[in-house]
Amino acid sequence: MKHQILTSFFVFLALSGCTTIMEEKIKLSISEQIDRYPKSTLQDIYKNFYQDYFGSEHAIPDKKDVEDYLIHELSVMQEFNYDTIIERTGWRHNFVRIPLSLIKNGQIPADELLQAFIESASKIDRHKADKWVDEWHNIVKTIEKMHLDIADFDSDKEKIAELLNQNPRIALHHSKIFKNTYNPHYRIVEKTIYNKRLKPFIKQ
Repeated sequence: MKHQILTSFFVFLALSGCTTIMEEKIKLSISEQIDRYPKSTLQDIYKNFYQDYFGSEHAIPDKKDVEDYLIHELSVMQEFNYDTIIERTGWRHNFVRIPLSLIKNGQIPADELLQAFIESASKIDRHKADKWVDEWHNIVKTIEKMHLDIADFDSDKEKIAELLNQNPRIALHHSKIFKNTYNPHYRIVEKTIYNKRLKPFIKQ
């Protein structure tokens, strides 16, 4: 009996330690996003953590379609959008956001990014949606503990909860205010693929 109690106690300590580490990593990721994008809404934070969990939310039916859309997006990018910072997603950092400005300025060949993006899609586990809902609930609780001034937080929280009830792996776009303020243009690439295929092109 005493042995069972001690075992349970140590298991509890181990789980508590893991929870604390996870919460601190979530806090750090949120702080980085708010520092970099002060007008982020809860919807934009959701997108960041969702991308870390699932990768790109866009299906890749055909390489030609993906290529055509990339060419189109490069053609409509506004001149002021020349951010070249590689961003890590979420708290696990399973994926990175590659700004399309790195193609515009010639650092990364378009074909290389295209192939890396397509390869990354094969890394996505599309059978863990139930765990994502629990993870998002933990992320929201962590945000609430941080007492951040995020516009429309409560209403967005309710809307996202309703959407998750309908579809536990619902993907969301960036909020309108995020798009208008930061004009984001990027592709999601799995981190090991990024390190192998794209990082060698990046000027340090």
